[in-house]
Amino acid sequence: MAELSIIDKVKFLSFEHPEWIEVLRACLSVAKRTGGLKIAGSWVYMELQDRQVEFLPNNLRLLVRVGLLQKVGDSTRGGHRAYYLLPDIAILEKALDALKELPQSTVSIPLYANLASCGGPNLSDGHIDSYVEVDTRLAKPGFDYYLVRADGDSMNLEGISSGDTVLVRHQDHADIGQKVVACLPEGITIKELQRSSDGSIVLMPRSTKPEYKPIQLTEPETLQIQGVVIGPYYKLNTEQHAY
Repeated sequence: MAELSIIDKVKFLSFEHPEWIEVLRACLSVAKRTGGLKIAGSWVYMELQDRQVEFLPNNLRLLVRVGLLQKVGDSTRGGHRAYYLLPDIAILEKALDALKELPQSTVSIPLYANLASCGGPNLSDGHIDSYVEVDTRLAKPGFDYYLVRADGDSMNLEGISSGDTVLVRHQDHADIGQKVVACLPEGITIKELQRSSDGSIVLMPRSTKPEYKPIQLTEPETLQIQGVVIGPYYKLNTEQHAY
C-alpha cells in the first residue's frame, strides 16, 4: 500500500480493521515517549494494557502490511528484539485526530440465543436474544451479520479469546485462510478454513494452547459454513457460545 498517503492508510485501517486503531494510537504514544526512535512490540502491548484496551494483538504484522509500521530486524532466542519504526509522527497524529471528525453510524445486529441449528442461523425473531448497535465500519451495508460468543481459546492467536463476542458476516461459503463459523455434527466451532496437502479440508485452530488440534474433515459434506468471522466485538454481556 506504499502508493497511499499516511492519512489514506489510516482511513483504510479504520474502515477495514477498526479494532487496530487503538493499537496504532498506542504505537504513536510509545514513539512520542521515545522521541520517535524504534519501538518494540512488547512496549506497545504494555501501553494497550495501561489503556485497558481489550483487543491485544499477538504481533504487529497487520500494521506493517498496511504500511503504517516498518519492521527493523527480527527477534531471536538469543535475546535480540525486533523493533518497529513509524512514518512521520506529526502526520500520523493528525490522521488519527481526523478520524474523530468522521461521521459515524450504526446498524442493529442480531445476537443469537440459539445458533445450534445447521443450515445457517435461523433468522426469525424467535431465535434472537437481542439486537446490538454495531458501527457500520465493522458491519458494512449490503451484508447480513450476526453476533456469537466464543467459548474457549482455540483462536486466541487471532485475537479471539474465550468470552469475546464475535461479529460474523452471514454466508454459506468462505475462502481458504478465512476464519469461519462452522457447523459440524459435534456442534458449532470457530476455526480457520484450510486445505491439507492431499486436498482435504481442515479446520485449523490458531492457539497458544496445544490441546486444540486441527479438525480434518474426512467427509467434507458434513461441514456447513454459517458465516465468515469479521473479528471480536467487545464489551457485550452475552451468553451464546461457539467452541
